[in-house]
Amino acid sequence: MRIGFFGGTFNPPHNGHLNLARRWSERLALDKFLIIPTGTPPHKEASDVPGEMRLEMCRIAAAESGGLLEASDFEVRRSGKSYSVITLSALHEIYPDSDIFMVMGADMFVTLETWYDFDRLKTLATFCTMPRDGVSAAELNEYRRRLARVGCTGIVADEPEMNISSSAIRERVKNGLSVADMVPSGIERYIREHGFYR
Repeated sequence: MRIGFFGGTFNPPHNGHLNLARRWSERLALDKFLIIPTGTPPHKEASDVPGEMRLEMCRIAAAESGGLLEASDFEVRRSGKSYSVITLSALHEIYPDSDIFMVMGADMFVTLETWYDFDRLKTLATFCTMPRDGVSAAELNEYRRRLARVGCTGIVADEPEMNISSSAIRERVKNGLSVADMVPSGIERYIREHGFYR
């Protein structure tokens, strides 16, 4: 089985995430694509929106993805920081003999060697990214070659940047602006009903 894994705070998940998942699913011929919101992310401050509610938004996104995504509660329900090496190890136990592809932002990809237990992490997945936030395909490919020299496999897709961000959505909501064209309709309602980001 070929499994995609998309981790992050997803605060909130948005149409850019869905488009990214669709592109990678097609490119890698994936059988399953998991969206796994972090409980306590190691690289960011804790979110004002509790993990359970970010998980619910991921479930809404999955429900509106036409079968593309499947939301997982693995990181939200476990205690401690959400280290990718722990999640990937668990996915290999759940889906033995599977190839796992971890999709991540360009900013995360170029820090992979600094991640917790990198020596084990690099054996557990193929790490997939594309240009974003000023990190070019050339820079990413240079880093991919560097990772290859230490036994870590990466894939860089030279595609148009995702032009939606969770921080921009939070800012628009804070300023009383609509985000209806940026997130699935169910998430837009959920944000409004719970008064997030105001």
